[in-house]
Amino acid sequence: MRIFKAKLKLLEPLFFATKEISDMYITEPFIGNYALAYALGFATSEYIRAPQPKYVEDLQSVDTYCTPAVFEKFKWITESFNSTGESRYLFMDKNMYIEYHGENKRARNIPQIGRLKMIAPESIAVFYVLSKTIPKLPPYIRLGKFNSKALVKYQEVRYYKKEGVFETTTAINPADLPFDLDVISYQSIPVKPIPIITRLKANGGYIQTEQTILPIGMGYCKRV
Repeated sequence: MRIFKAKLKLLEPLFFATKEISDMYITEPFIGNYALAYALGFATSEYIRAPQPKYVEDLQSVDTYCTPAVFEKFKWITESFNSTGESRYLFMDKNMYIEYHGENKRARNIPQIGRLKMIAPESIAVFYVLSKTIPKLPPYIRLGKFNSKALVKYQEVRYYKKEGVFETTTAINPADLPFDLDVISYQSIPVKPIPIITRLKANGGYIQTEQTILPIGMGYCKRV
């Protein structure tokens, strides 16, 4: 197996709504590994205009695995948006703005006024790619609601396989853990579609490099 350390640098502001507080839509400094798998080209999506994404169907047959990304250096920037109509006659009705009686200008449950708290350009995140072969690793990818561009550099790392109690030093997707791993404790972070975990303490097989510790046997959607 080959392991690559990937360092991602944002070239444009990155936005996806991790958390919503009143009219503020916040991007937390983490990127889920399912989003990365699509962005890196490991999987292709066929759920456009479907009622919900098909992560299991798209990802379970993918051999090249990536962990969630954690921003080690980042700043936030905030922008306001206002997509309401410009009519002189405007009123609120059932979570939507109406410009004239009986005419709905926007669909329900779509924000029309608010603020976006995004990860700023030049922010840097780290994740790991695990593959049985040398995968095709793109130098540029696009992420988030606005297809923000990011530069990714990869470095292959040496590792050792070990057995026993360990604690991870990077983010992990709990849905991807092997069933034979004895989980002791962890910290959960709410990232859609599945919360990721940090400081996972467990008993079982693990991989140790100079900079990180990862469980052995991770795979997309194993516990879904």
